[in-house]
Amino acid sequence: MEKKTVLITGAAGGLGQAVVSEFSERGWKVFATDLEAEILKTEYSDPGVRKMTMDVSSDESVKAAFEQLRAVEIDLIINNAGIDGYFTLCEAPVDQFRRMFEVNVFGSYRVNQVFLPCLRRPGGRIIHVSSESVKINVPFMTYPVTKQTLEGYCRTLRQELQFIGIDVTLVRPGAIRTPFLENVRHMKNPVVNSLLSGPFDRFSRQAPKEIGKIAEPEVVASFIYKICQKRKTKLIYPINNDPKLALAGLLPFSFLEKMVYKRLG
Repeated sequence: MEKKTVLITGAAGGLGQAVVSEFSERGWKVFATDLEAEILKTEYSDPGVRKMTMDVSSDESVKAAFEQLRAVEIDLIINNAGIDGYFTLCEAPVDQFRRMFEVNVFGSYRVNQVFLPCLRRPGGRIIHVSSESVKINVPFMTYPVTKQTLEGYCRTLRQELQFIGIDVTLVRPGAIRTPFLENVRHMKNPVVNSLLSGPFDRFSRQAPKEIGKIAEPEVVASFIYKICQKRKTKLIYPINNDPKLALAGLLPFSFLEKMVYKRLG
């Protein structure tokens, strides 16, 4: 029986590296992609994993990776590449905000569109890694804004690709033990002489206390594998979501903003 094939972005560490291991151990042929400096230094337990340089924020880089695989039939794309950041939207340079969208939103868009000719149809699948943080919007957290956009894109993409037999789903994990958590614990306002330095400092002290239960990346990787085995899928699959965050997401925005202002103001 021929091995199934998966293309994974953001594969050099954290959840991405765990996903590579999960699928390679299950007998899949894995193309693990990430930035050149990261992917070249990453070691995987399976020597058969093919490491490839691909910067999802670059049209040229994604197209170059495609040229290497244009003859390969891909069963699954896992869009895991992502970056986070904490800054004041009213002050930070446009490029800082744009960079997050280039990776978290347009990165998936590029990969999906460029590699579409390689995806098996019918039967191909695309999985996007989102975040439970999409449930709320609070000051200084720009990551949820990008993931909210990603989820809107996925809703439309899922409907479009159903016509040619390709399935699109989202995984919405809570906190995972990856370097992202260290960013929360050590955030600093990048804007010098910020008008919001006081509220930002208070936010930076309180945010680590709100992380909640932390899942190991291997657990989430196994969960993703199980999703790709389902004959019929839902749009969204949550894992390790924080009940407090879910409750906050149900609050009227007027109530939420008053609560935030009271805590940070």
